[in-house]
Amino acid sequence: MTVTVQRAGGVAEIVLDRPEQRNPLDYHTARAVVSAMREQATAPDVGAILIWGRGKGFCAGADLKEFSAQAKADALSYHDSGQVWADMFTVPRQLDVPVVVAAHGFALAGACGLVAAADIALAAEGTQFGMSEIRIGLFPVIAFPALARAVGPRRARELALTGRRIDAAEALVMGLVHRVLPAEGFIDAAREMARDIASLGRDALRLGKELMRQAEDLDLDAAVAHAKAARGAFLATPDFAEGLDAFLTKRAPRFRAGAGAES
Repeated sequence: MTVTVQRAGGVAEIVLDRPEQRNPLDYHTARAVVSAMREQATAPDVGAILIWGRGKGFCAGADLKEFSAQAKADALSYHDSGQVWADMFTVPRQLDVPVVVAAHGFALAGACGLVAAADIALAAEGTQFGMSEIRIGLFPVIAFPALARAVGPRRARELALTGRRIDAAEALVMGLVHRVLPAEGFIDAAREMARDIASLGRDALRLGKELMRQAEDLDLDAAVAHAKAARGAFLATPDFAEGLDAFLTKRAPRFRAGAGAES
């Protein structure tokens, strides 16, 4: 099995599970990751998704043996097979629950794109990142937009056009990852962070992701006007009522579980 799924503490963990081959991304693995994200996001007891890789590293990128076979295919086959890759880099943004990607060891090519597409990206110290496609005569066509959103178009151009590898420290400075954590106990630390997110108000998480999706392509004035219009929806949620009462009565909030979805 290339991907395994486990749930605990309000978190669905999607695990790349071919460590002996450095967790390569082939078509079936990418489709399994996308399907698992969509399915787990609708589970009532899931408040966050955590994606990580078993073994010495997160993912070494595409399965080049599969690419070799695809090179003999016709243009229609190329187009059809591209949809699952497009989904892998867009679905995290579309889901109502936050998607956390935890990369250790190495995250190359499409795996680097998945890190860029995450709501929250974590790296273990020493992790190597890179858009290495150019080194084999390819370009990270489908992953590039997610990378550019994460690090900005100029930095994305440099990474895509050179195939240069960067370490976790530089990835943090670039904005590719949000936090760099010690390598020892890394997955446990990522799991703890995901569980903390999952314990928060589901209404605020769902509406917050929706607001971010809608506002990110607007200019500042339009984004603030949109947020002003959406403010009432946040204030009217049961989770806000519970959170406010908990704060005023000096107790821990007890947020209700709720199903996420893809918007």
